[in-house]
Amino acid sequence: MEESVDFTTLLLVSVLAVVVPFVAWRLTGGLVPAVVGEVLVGIVFGEPLLGIITRDNEWLTFLALFGFAYLMFLSGLEINLSLLGQSPGRRWYVPRIALRHPLISGLVLLFLVVAATYVALHLLTIVGLIETRQLPILLFILIATAVGVIVPVLKDRPDLGRMGQSLLVGGFLLEFVAIIGVGVVSSLEREGIGWKIILILAVPSALVLMVWLSRYGSGRFPIIPRTMHELAQTSSQLKIRASLALLVIFVALSQVAGTEMVLGAFVAGLAVTVVSPRHGSSLRGKLEALGYGFFVPIFFIHAGATLDLGAVFDSVDSLILVPVLLLIAFASKLAPSLIGLVPAWGIRPGLAGGSLLSANLSLVLAAGAIAADLALIDDGMHGALLLVALLTTVLAPLMFSSIAGRAPAAEDGHTLIVGGGELAETLAGRLMAGGRRVIVLDREPDAPTRWAPLGVESVVGDPLDALKLISVRLLQTDVAVIVDSDDPEVIVDYTRSMRRIHPTLRVVTWVSEPDSQFDHLDVEAYALSDVTALALEEAVLRPGLHAARSDPESGLVEVEMLNTELDGQTLREIDFEGDVRVLVVMREGESSVATGDTSIFLHDRLTLAGEPSAVALMSGRFQQRGRHRWLIDVRTTRQFDPKT
Repeated sequence: MEESVDFTTLLLVSVLAVVVPFVAWRLTGGLVPAVVGEVLVGIVFGEPLLGIITRDNEWLTFLALFGFAYLMFLSGLEINLSLLGQSPGRRWYVPRIALRHPLISGLVLLFLVVAATYVALHLLTIVGLIETRQLPILLFILIATAVGVIVPVLKDRPDLGRMGQSLLVGGFLLEFVAIIGVGVVSSLEREGIGWKIILILAVPSALVLMVWLSRYGSGRFPIIPRTMHELAQTSSQLKIRASLALLVIFVALSQVAGTEMVLGAFVAGLAVTVVSPRHGSSLRGKLEALGYGFFVPIFFIHAGATLDLGAVFDSVDSLILVPVLLLIAFASKLAPSLIGLVPAWGIRPGLAGGSLLSANLSLVLAAGAIAADLALIDDGMHGALLLVALLTTVLAPLMFSSIAGRAPAAEDGHTLIVGGGELAETLAGRLMAGGRRVIVLDREPDAPTRWAPLGVESVVGDPLDALKLISVRLLQTDVAVIVDSDDPEVIVDYTRSMRRIHPTLRVVTWVSEPDSQFDHLDVEAYALSDVTALALEEAVLRPGLHAARSDPESGLVEVEMLNTELDGQTLREIDFEGDVRVLVVMREGESSVATGDTSIFLHDRLTLAGEPSAVALMSGRFQQRGRHRWLIDVRTTRQFDPKT
């Protein structure tokens, strides 16, 4: 059995899957998405050029096909159902506000893209480039967008937040309508009006049944969710197995219903979202790691390697069709974005979103083959569609990155840890897990050797040396933590040395015994006995909160509100992106439990909880300083009212 399976091609694909994102990131800083490089190297090593990766390898073809299904499954996981269910607000009639709702903007994009594509194809029938009977199948092929390309690109741009959800929902609606349309057209061509057209609705109907069972069935059979939870972290990994089984069930159902597996895989991801709505959970993290780490890159590399572009060069008509179809593919998405995206997000983000929606790979591969089998299109047009799919898949992410620009860099502020040892290592690990940038100033000569494997930037030197303090970018430091010594005199000397360069630097340390000098220097010194007693008290009285605070990846953080654009707004008025909530608002030393009517002001301290990536995104948003940093708002001096 081992001799009949050749792993050489899979080895090559696996190596390329590692090399491509590494090279793309180092050369372009993330401007060129990895999916573009994966498709291109597939072309180079595949049938179009070198011929090393071919469609004859059954094992690789299966892995690529499953990778395609898995990518659609992950796309369904990305849909934030809580955003779709939100009300557009009292001012829903204002386009700028209404179009910020992902479902509204998605429906607007769907209608406009279908209309624009139909008009363009109708003009082609008039001039004779296509036949009237080809118009329906070409309409559904060209309105589709590659959700499988959109998701990896948006995954690397969490700063887009709600707009990313609008693009994802719009892309899914276009893909969904296209899949249903292709299924209906193919059924009509093969069998006419019959029961198979109705059977296509079996997949979304199964999703409704799945939701009903998860909501009402679990209450009648509590042993099911309890057992799933108990075995989730064991060697059984039962939740992962159940999720993959759900994927295969819906894909098989799509096959029985006579539609494309794209629909079943996406609906399976949507089903997991309904059953397990918490974004950033360990289940989602494991599923994403399995997909993006193995199956998804195999699909993109294999897709580029097996593109058959030879037929397009055999016909003059096909060569003429390529630029025409390419123009339609981009214009039919960019023009609607001027109405569906630009009013809500601005010119550059709107056009960037429209260009990303222009990517069209997955459905062309499937629907093009169906149309060719039904003799609706000839080999030349099929080749033209494949070439257009390739060009849009490569150009659309590049246009998106060029128009939208790179993701904004995080604030340069960081935490300086003064000292080494186990306490410093533990603290650095926890701070980095919470999204903080850490630099260590260590006196030991072997510091770089010890800190480098941990991914921590370190400098060897004395905190009393001004040049060393400048080398650790002290002026860009938010807070310095002294763990080098608990000697009050040493801490005072370190603090004075750092304050000569950074007079407003916040200094935190621990001591064995309190000292009055710390009060005069405004040093936040915590007695070791008090900290230990507090931790034990919390473990006894509030074990759940203690466990969350002890886990660096729990998504529980506290931030200072510095965004002038959000100053004075209630929490209900703020668009929260992802699964994140404000639990507590602290103002001038007094705290209040946050509600939707709670107003926040500059320099309030907010306790956030939820999905770690969403918490990090909203933390950055609350801490994003406005352009007018000199602005002093007298409202921050008002007395704290727990009711506001």
